[in-house]
Amino acid sequence: MNKFTIEIVIIFILWSSVILSLYLNYKFDLFFIFGILSLLLVTITTKKYPEFSLASLIVILLCATFNLIKFSLAFGLNLGVISITNFILLVVLFYKRRSQILDLKENFFDENEKEIENVNTRKVNFFRRQFKNLSKTELKRKLSEDKLTEEAKQAITELLKL
Repeated sequence: MNKFTIEIVIIFILWSSVILSLYLNYKFDLFFIFGILSLLLVTITTKKYPEFSLASLIVILLCATFNLIKFSLAFGLNLGVISITNFILLVVLFYKRRSQILDLKENFFDENEKEIENVNTRKVNFFRRQFKNLSKTELKRKLSEDKLTEEAKQAITELLKL
């Protein structure tokens, strides 16, 4: 089966709800217009940018769960401020695409090695500036301390080699 099946089914359900609302109701609010625009964005990006589309679909379903955007003005099932139908669609999406969602989370929050290297280089440069006026005996004494970070030790060894 196609890997986009659940997304396409959810998008179809949401578009059906929008079309039914357009047919039955002639007064639209701003939340409904945001829902149509966001659903249009997800629909356009589904095939070409699947990761972006999945993330966008999660965000719009989350917003729709708390009625920040709407897909239906004709009917709805709410429990307080929570839209039950949108919540069910969100739970189904999470259940069916949990591995892709975890991959998205890792890609979004994971630092790559180049970023880590840049941070380490900045720390070493900072300690090198801090220790550059110390004598060689003071540098050796500081190097023997246990409370120094690896970047500080690296800066001291570089200064001792000079």
